Amino acid sequence: MTREEMMRRVQMLGFVLVDVVEYLDTHPNCERALCFYHKYNALYKQAVEEYESAFGPITPASVRSTETWTWIEEPWPWEQEE
Repeated sequence: MTREEMMRRVQMLGFVLVDVVEYLDTHPNCERALCFYHKYNALYKQAVEEYESAFGPITPASVRSTETWTWIEEPWPWEQEE
């Protein structure tokens, strides 16, 4: 999978989570929605982990290096390769 495909997957799963969270805010006792949230939250975390393993941190909070600040390395996560 290319960098762009991996980032698109992270973005797609992130959007799904935002949508289901909004639903859960108004339907907090919906077991199906809560199961859906947990399933897609796990998929989102996996997609982020795969992206970051291959291309580095997506957010500053994801920087793991203790020797150098890797967040500033190019290209930025939202930049498209040409």
